[in-house]
Amino acid sequence: MKTSLGMFMLLVALTVSASAQESAKVVQTTGTGALMRASEQMIEPARGSISIRLPATVRKGEVIAIQYELSGSSVADSFMVTGITVQGGSCAIESRRYATNGSTLSDMIHARPCEKLE
Repeated sequence: MKTSLGMFMLLVALTVSASAQESAKVVQTTGTGALMRASEQMIEPARGSISIRLPATVRKGEVIAIQYELSGSSVADSFMVTGITVQGGSCAIESRRYATNGSTLSDMIHARPCEKLE
């Protein structure tokens, strides 16, 4: 009986955490986030994320302008939004692309606080 209760509680916890994450079409941010480039992580894993400025409203399917500092210089870049998930007041904004070898790379922007609009 004790094992069954433990398994049931684990199942409930996993269901709650899985259901808390939801897909979004449009989100509102504070205009800041943390960029994590998949390609750079593969080359230099200790680098971590880069603080960036991004638009206050982000929509799936659009190319957004982002800015960040790199080696003392301001860099303007673009980011194709291929997916957005929202969980617990934060967003994961994804840009998925395909490498020449057929594998998939995903760059991510993590924004907090973030609110789902659509």
